[in-house]
Amino acid sequence: MTGFQGPKFNDLKRELVEPLERDLVAPTAFAATLEAHGLYNTKQFVLRLSPRVHDLVTALTSGNIEGHDPADLVQAYSTYIHETVHWWQHVGSTAGLIYSLCYPTQFSSSLEHLRNAVDAIGPKKSLKRWADDALVNGTAPSPEALGEANIAINNALDIEFYKILAASPNRAFELRKIQHFECVGHSYRIAYGNTLMALLQSCDLDPATLPDPEKWQAAFDQLAVSRHEGFYHGSPITQAEVGLHAIFEGQARFIQLQFLAASGGPKTCAAYAADGYLSGIYVAAFVEFLKLSGSEWPEAIDSPLVGLFLLICDLAINPTRGFPLEIEYFENFISDVDPGARFTLLCQTAREHSELKNAITAYSLDEYTFVSRVLTSRLGYDEPYKALQAVVDISETPSGRVLMSEWADFRYDFRNIPVRVMTSHFMDFCRSKLANPHFFCWAGRFLGLGSATEEAQRLFSRHLSLFTDRADSEQIHIRAFAGRDRDALKRTLDAFMGSTILYDLTLQWILADGPFHYDYRSITSPARADAMTEWAKAAFKGTFGYHPDEFQVLS
Repeated sequence: MTGFQGPKFNDLKRELVEPLERDLVAPTAFAATLEAHGLYNTKQFVLRLSPRVHDLVTALTSGNIEGHDPADLVQAYSTYIHETVHWWQHVGSTAGLIYSLCYPTQFSSSLEHLRNAVDAIGPKKSLKRWADDALVNGTAPSPEALGEANIAINNALDIEFYKILAASPNRAFELRKIQHFECVGHSYRIAYGNTLMALLQSCDLDPATLPDPEKWQAAFDQLAVSRHEGFYHGSPITQAEVGLHAIFEGQARFIQLQFLAASGGPKTCAAYAADGYLSGIYVAAFVEFLKLSGSEWPEAIDSPLVGLFLLICDLAINPTRGFPLEIEYFENFISDVDPGARFTLLCQTAREHSELKNAITAYSLDEYTFVSRVLTSRLGYDEPYKALQAVVDISETPSGRVLMSEWADFRYDFRNIPVRVMTSHFMDFCRSKLANPHFFCWAGRFLGLGSATEEAQRLFSRHLSLFTDRADSEQIHIRAFAGRDRDALKRTLDAFMGSTILYDLTLQWILADGPFHYDYRSITSPARADAMTEWAKAAFKGTFGYHPDEFQVLS
């Protein structure tokens, strides 16, 4: 991109910028454009772009831009930035990391219980269907067998409930109708506790460096006994209007638009709104921010108000208590860690401190530090640097250095490798963000084509998504990062994707009625999809002792 001068343009092309609204239950995909043009998947952690966008991004980054419309190059790159921000959200924020690790945690937290259950009852699918029937009809071979099955089912469901509550809090009322749903506090405790244990065990970290979830039980039990709202069965649910889904999409969209404005595109919010780029899930969090903060729509896309919104998004998705810092006040656990609750309270605080609405003009480190300090101190939250420093400190312990050495050369221990890969990338991201929080908060401003500094380009390149597709294939590839051996990269990709396939089959077994489903066209080439299916079945049998084809599908 060196030497590229952003053109002046107003004609935004939908096939390069237009978002796709998706009705996601517990979102596993965040889209920046029409599905044919861009998608970030949070189960495989993959950034996908259309062939057209791939070609344009490649042309721009290689400097081979002859024959391409400069405006097209800018718009395609804006989609690339939007998708990359989604990677940052999942691997660089505390809420995003917990959300991302829920998937492997649903497997690891129940592995032994599942093995014990299938040994006792044989291959039955779904396990939830069998347990529900066995409880009603008294047909379990033993109380122990039913107990093992229920532990695995409840672990999976509680984490699934957490994902729904965190991502789409407006669906909370639906959960109260489900007999397995205990309460919000319980789902959050299980998700945080089990994920933290998976992180500690999979990464071989020193337990003394992180909170100990085994010590939380008594405090949470007392909240249930005292019927503290949110922590007992049947408790009323106080829900936010927006959650991770809307916050993530709003943050990525406004960073994308600020990049376009800094690269020669329209400068006003009205211009983007008129073309439909500020609608639906992509603007839901911003509209809520305006309402709660008592603000009117700003004129410019780079106004101080947009800067404040993006900073509030950053603070909302980076809770500190429970991970990486110990819980201080258990009764505040939900409002401390729930992204929607944090977003709501931070917006309300901005209304009380109206001077903050005009405080961000240079988008500088000093402004980031000042505004975040005012907002967090008013609510009793930790300032961002405290959690970032805690993570950096963990990475510098003996066990942390072992994990980071694996990150450095991509020769990972294969035990639960997705957790090791994601956690090591999180640690490296925190190191960069501790020194440059303003860049990651307002990246669109710093990456404008023709004006981006070498430091901004270095930070962006260092934290590109790990997995992506290519212009000529939907198959997943790992990026050819400088300094990493190609064979090591390939082994990491194979082991990572192999683990996610096993997680998927396991979760299908626990919760999904009907036969197993296999669709690996997006992971491998169409010619190898059948072979991948057979490999997946063999891996499942090697883990649990039964081939998926041996399972009795319960009606």
